[in-house]
Amino acid sequence: MKRPFVHLSLIPGFAVASALATPLCFADALTLQNAIEIAQSKSPDIRQLQEQYDSSAAKKRLALAPSEPTLLISDNDLTQQFHLGTAATNVFQLTQPVGFPGRAVLTHAQLSDQSDAASYQLRAMKLQVAANVKAAYYALQLAQKNIQLNADTKLAYERILEIAKRKYETGTTAQVDYLNAQVALLSNQNDLADLQTAERTARAQLNVYLKNAVDAPIEVEPIKMAYKPKIDIEDAVARMLGGRNEIKAAQSQEKAMNRAYDLAWMSILPDFQFIFGVNFYRQASASPYSGDFVDYNTTNYGSWPSHTYSVGVQLTIPLWFMFNEREVIVGAAHDRGAAEANLDIVLNQSKVALENAVDTIHSTGEKIENFEKHILPLSEQSLKLAMVDYGSGKINFQTLADTATARRQARQSYAAAVVTYLTNYATYGQLIGEDL
Repeated sequence: MKRPFVHLSLIPGFAVASALATPLCFADALTLQNAIEIAQSKSPDIRQLQEQYDSSAAKKRLALAPSEPTLLISDNDLTQQFHLGTAATNVFQLTQPVGFPGRAVLTHAQLSDQSDAASYQLRAMKLQVAANVKAAYYALQLAQKNIQLNADTKLAYERILEIAKRKYETGTTAQVDYLNAQVALLSNQNDLADLQTAERTARAQLNVYLKNAVDAPIEVEPIKMAYKPKIDIEDAVARMLGGRNEIKAAQSQEKAMNRAYDLAWMSILPDFQFIFGVNFYRQASASPYSGDFVDYNTTNYGSWPSHTYSVGVQLTIPLWFMFNEREVIVGAAHDRGAAEANLDIVLNQSKVALENAVDTIHSTGEKIENFEKHILPLSEQSLKLAMVDYGSGKINFQTLADTATARRQARQSYAAAVVTYLTNYATYGQLIGEDL
């Protein structure tokens, strides 16, 4: 006598395990952490922001550096064109520019704020890439899991077809049940084509982040439900306000624009140039003292100084304030207003995104618990009993088919809920500035 076949996934004790179980996972499967590290190391967005941050750090240091002096060397009063030997005077002059006191310090503070903003933007991009990779990784896990669930459902439909065929051959059921069982099995096979397309799409997305060929094969680890700590919304808001990098970047940018506004007002204050020069006279007539200089304490009666010195200060005057400095101040005021508005936008968007993520995490977590405690075990037990009852004639084929469909939908919905839970928790981590 042939022994009856009962698939392990139909036993209630195997309900949750079979819902997420996958075929043998090889040791070289790509882990989520490895995928994140590879994507971050190859991300052009991260590389671009890293260069911008390094540039801002260099500019910050440059703000306190002194301006380069200028040296003037000239031969004056030439009696012959371009004949330097005929010059009556040689001039050597050194000019050192000096900004208005305090301007360099304020500029350094402003550039420091901009450098901080670039640093926070870089950290935010790293978390963004990590969140994107997690979403793509989870999506690929789900796609590959759905293919495996389809194969498992095929076994159930084959068992149903076996029962329907036996009942039809013995005359205990109509041929339509046998035909419908074949249709169900073939429909499940058609579903496989759609699932394989979804798997290729999810795999292509992850390959894009990893800088692989879009059709490169990837083996990921199986989906594993991992319950996270309960989230208190007030604590989450506080952590977001103090930890989200996008908010910190907007705050630093606002501070930088406030300092830029102060610098704009300082533009009406003068900059200075200290000048020191030496004039050497090669002709008596070139000296300013040649006609009246007498040195009574020497025998060189009527001689003149061979060189003189010059010291001066040159400064700028805001004579055209209405055309220059005024517009600088007006522009800086608008930049400051734009930075303030941007901070409000980031805060509002962050709060909305946080509330949505936390609500989804809580609702999906409750849904997953309901699946694990009730729906999955009941759907497994129901299909097991339905097969027995259909074989004994207690229920019709439509009830058996509906039971098999409900079991398949329950397992797929559970896997989708797990991915939704994990994806939103990754989003929550990004919103509070942590890689959870």
